Amino acid sequence: MGTSALRLKNAGWRSGLKTANPRDEPRLMKQIIRSIGLLGLAFTGSVHADADGHGVIGTPWLAPAPTPTLSAEFGFDIVPAPTLILPDQDNDAYMAQDELDGAGSGPKPLRFAIPIQVAITIDDGQWIEVEGGRLWRVEVLSANAYTARLRLAGVNLPAGQQLRLSNPGQQESVIGPIEGVGEFGDGSAWGLALPTNRTMIEWFVPSGVKVRALPFAGVEYYHGYRNIFSEVSVGNEGGVAGNCHSQPACYSTWSNESNGTIRLLFGGFLCSGQLTATTAADETPYVSTANSCISTQAEANSCQFNFFYRANTCGGTTSAGSNVTGSDLSATYQATDCTLLMVRPTLPAGIGWVGWTNSAPATNSASTGLHHPAGAPQAISFGVKNVNSFSCGIPTSNWASLSWNNGATEGGSGGSAIYRDSDRKMYGMLTCGASSCINTAGDDGYGKWDIAVNTAASGFGNLLAAGSDDAQEPNDFCATAKAIVPGTYSSLVVKRLDEDWYSMSIPAGSSLTASLTYTHANGDIDVQVFTACGGTVALDRNGNVNDESFTFTNPGPSSTVLLRVYLGADVRNEYSMTVSASGPAPTHDECAGAREIGNGTFAYNTTNATNSAVAIPAFCNEGAGVASNKDVWYRYTASCGGIATASTCGLAAFDTRITVYPGNGCPTDATVVKACNDNGAACASGTSVARWPAAAGSTWYIRVGSTGATAGSGSLTTSCSACAADFTADGFVDGSDLGVMLGGWGGATTTDLDGDGTTNGSDLGILLGNWGACQ
Repeated sequence: MGTSALRLKNAGWRSGLKTANPRDEPRLMKQIIRSIGLLGLAFTGSVHADADGHGVIGTPWLAPAPTPTLSAEFGFDIVPAPTLILPDQDNDAYMAQDELDGAGSGPKPLRFAIPIQVAITIDDGQWIEVEGGRLWRVEVLSANAYTARLRLAGVNLPAGQQLRLSNPGQQESVIGPIEGVGEFGDGSAWGLALPTNRTMIEWFVPSGVKVRALPFAGVEYYHGYRNIFSEVSVGNEGGVAGNCHSQPACYSTWSNESNGTIRLLFGGFLCSGQLTATTAADETPYVSTANSCISTQAEANSCQFNFFYRANTCGGTTSAGSNVTGSDLSATYQATDCTLLMVRPTLPAGIGWVGWTNSAPATNSASTGLHHPAGAPQAISFGVKNVNSFSCGIPTSNWASLSWNNGATEGGSGGSAIYRDSDRKMYGMLTCGASSCINTAGDDGYGKWDIAVNTAASGFGNLLAAGSDDAQEPNDFCATAKAIVPGTYSSLVVKRLDEDWYSMSIPAGSSLTASLTYTHANGDIDVQVFTACGGTVALDRNGNVNDESFTFTNPGPSSTVLLRVYLGADVRNEYSMTVSASGPAPTHDECAGAREIGNGTFAYNTTNATNSAVAIPAFCNEGAGVASNKDVWYRYTASCGGIATASTCGLAAFDTRITVYPGNGCPTDATVVKACNDNGAACASGTSVARWPAAAGSTWYIRVGSTGATAGSGSLTTSCSACAADFTADGFVDGSDLGVMLGGWGGATTTDLDGDGTTNGSDLGILLGNWGACQ
């Protein structure tokens, strides 16, 4: 590392340069958790600090099981995949280029890898027949790479297909399942950068699906030419940090801040950052870093968060830590070189949130920084705030100046926080400086956090008050459950400290169907169903899967069903939810349960009815097909010899269909239909009238349904007229009835008086024979 007077702490080469109150757990629970800690048992929760610097112990959560490779899932992990070997790269030349470009003299994150375009086709991989479909796999490697990472572009997967990216030989390296156009909606997908030269792409295609090309347009392999997973030492292969750095594990006072300090790997570059608390301490997974590190959504999407890359005991060896990848750019403020990200995936256990202040500390305040110098394991440095500002940008008053008395910073430390020792509150973001292990007397400049927070245009202040939530709040408890109706609810947020409750009116015997859509890797969302606050769990859905759907039938006696949506792991996730309600099917939903009726008016509701299987003959088609959807059945007994009538005319708000069958046993497709009608003459909304000749005491099945997918309530009226041909049921056979007959001439069964299946001259003779007042 050079000794230039001014050095940006995001050191390295880069093209395209840029300018520079929690809701406390019950006291007893806290005591129990503390007791567990004293007993030395495993604790898999979180420790965080709010904006006032107070440490808070959160409720433990279980880390989700690692996603396996598709090869392991289907039992083919011991079978080698075909390998594309990329040309060796000149690592020394890339290192020399970094040094030539200043190795820390400009606003440049530390470069550690370069992208290589990979020409890959479907023929480069291997197909394996697996349960439910086929698996395609290929490995990509560069022989002399220290780290390897894949980026896919143009991802577009049809439903049922998925991709997974991994680094063979590295535990918990699987990214996926990747579905649709990917996590970010732009067709991109990122694997992890890990200390290996091997990467793998796996693609699952369901049975019966034919494919001719890969479901992505491009592949980049990020060849790591700098060894960023080495120990802190001088002159090692990676050329990383010097030997003046101290291990945070030797300073227990700073354990929470150490647990929140993160190494950020984005694209082929590296910076430092830290989990940053909201004033409400609601565990929103915000990460603060420098604008000169990350300032675009694409960079945020690519960001890999390497937690706990450090020695976990004083004098101990380095742990590789835990990795998750992918975030959103929440806010960025170039004037003080500050950026706020929000992590998407599930956070590892044992993390910490750092507190902050929105006021400038006094001159000579003792201060401490935690960071990853040159990308090396986490280090801690101690210094003092100077009276003067530091020239990292314009105006220089936006940067605080730090002098070190123990330790230093180096390239890759950029984006790390500086804290005042009195309360361990963050007050600045490392931007530039001259310090290094061979220039420990050099000062550094930190962008002032208080300016970023207090400037309304930055957006930092609103975000850091409390993490965003949804429009259904407040619904944190059963007693404040949000009343919902059937429909879709989008952009919902559930937090570990802020679960969601919903209530819906579902009568006893009726059913609730719910579908939740979310990315499981971003937090394990689970759902429970209750029928009363404080009652027992009636249904528990806690699978480790993307999305969740279920149907619950309310056993009663309560007519309210309650949903509890909560996180089984992680601190925050987003989801959408679609709910619908359905009651039990009517008792006369099928012919076998047909309701016995005579003359009169009978109310019905087809909302929960099903579609009967008996086909409607083609001659009943009046232009809208022959469907009879969501139908109900009646068994009618005629009270006279003459014309029987079944009508929904004007008695329903949707298009109905009436079909009449002989009553000597439930009909089949071969049963001759006696009468049918879709749209009755002068009947509103497509309602219906069916008429047929009937003998006194004869029985008939009347089927009432809809030609479309609509359903609802209505009434069926049945009657019998002893006066044949009195189609208008006014007590007379006259011109109005003749008009009805002529309108159905040649086909309509409703005016078929002799039962031969059509209206013709024989039926006209019967009508004329009955002309006049009915007897």
